[in-house]
Amino acid sequence: MPEKTAGDKVFEVASELFYSQSIRGVGVETIVKEAGVAKISLYRKFASKDDLIVAYLENRNIGYWHIVDEILAEHKGDPRGQLRALIAYVADRATTQGYRGCPFINYAAEFPDKTHPGHRAVNANKEEMRRRLATLASAINARRPSQLADALFLLVEGAYASSQTSGGRNGPAKILPQAAEDLIESHLNR
Repeated sequence: MPEKTAGDKVFEVASELFYSQSIRGVGVETIVKEAGVAKISLYRKFASKDDLIVAYLENRNIGYWHIVDEILAEHKGDPRGQLRALIAYVADRATTQGYRGCPFINYAAEFPDKTHPGHRAVNANKEEMRRRLATLASAINARRPSQLADALFLLVEGAYASSQTSGGRNGPAKILPQAAEDLIESHLNR
């Protein structure tokens, strides 16, 4: 395995600090100090902190969908099983000890200005979730698949948000699978 470059170290440290502490709360000085590199190492790889933020969000997006793709592949050909597995993954994630919330929701709360470049990555993540939920809702023959997808999306987002306000394992996110199942059933009953 090749040795990490200074830019790789910067990215790794920034990603960890952005998630664990907050994006706005972590400055460039802290990142380079924790990475044990000179500030120029950050700027060789990223033109600005905003570029580093965008790279962090894009990396989180890619990693998230990689995990989801693996989960869905375990239930190939079974859209109902895929939907259950996706919802179970979100519930497990949102109720894990030490979970700091959805990095995309966290970013959006810290950067409400929609012109900030990171919003493209956030929108890409959230639109992909809605698209996938709509595809699965259609595949299970829901009466109103787009309505079911949006309702499931709201449950998912609520689970992520409540993990920060009402606590992990004992918070309301733990009932996400049952709430989703009830919602799905209501859209399948003829």
